[in-house]
Amino acid sequence: MNKYLFAVFLFAGPAGAAPRVAVVIDDFGLNYKKTPPDEEWLALPWRLTFAVMPESPRTKKVSPLVSAAPSKELMIHYPFDPFQSLKIAKDAVDPEDALKTAALLDKAMKQIPNAKGLNNHRSYKATKNRPLMNAFMAQLKPTGLYFLDSAVSKTSVAHAEAAAAGIPSASNNVFLDTAELHTQAFCAKMLRQAVALARKRGSAIAIGHHYYRTTLDCLKEEMPKHEKEGVQFVFASALAR
Repeated sequence: MNKYLFAVFLFAGPAGAAPRVAVVIDDFGLNYKKTPPDEEWLALPWRLTFAVMPESPRTKKVSPLVSAAPSKELMIHYPFDPFQSLKIAKDAVDPEDALKTAALLDKAMKQIPNAKGLNNHRSYKATKNRPLMNAFMAQLKPTGLYFLDSAVSKTSVAHAEAAAAGIPSASNNVFLDTAELHTQAFCAKMLRQAVALARKRGSAIAIGHHYYRTTLDCLKEEMPKHEKEGVQFVFASALAR
């Protein structure tokens, strides 16, 4: 095989399969003055996964809108710290912590009844704590939801603990925007990174936030370009193993 043919084979991904990218939009329903309307997000024609926060004033309104929208998947956007007051003990899960996480999970299941999966909102400390993640995954498994580690911490053990518990799971690869940097150009750059990773590994996950008009405009402009080049946009559930 010459170098050119090898490069083409590598670009095509495993066994020539179409590279798959899941785009997840976090914090859906938490609206601010400049947040694009829900209807504009829901009108995007590609498969997208929307993560909705429990206990938000708009949770019960937006959840059924997402689950009823064509080509959209609903996910619970579950917060640990700093939104829950958790002790996060080092060597063993604190019993009060376990009770709190279970209670919020139960609320989330009732408030977002058609969710297919769950990812973590922030939770920089909790997702690094193995005892707490081990206990939480034991709570999550009976729900039948898949788990997506948002990977807000490089040392997160959440994905590993979900997999160890036998929960279909995956981990985020790139963020399309941040609080500090959320230009349309940055989003386009990060989406290209996700696509490049999918071409090498077969799939990738990218998380953005619905606060930003720039992220919405980026997806409108960039997703059709990548689609024409053979990228398949899928729900996050399609990449949970």
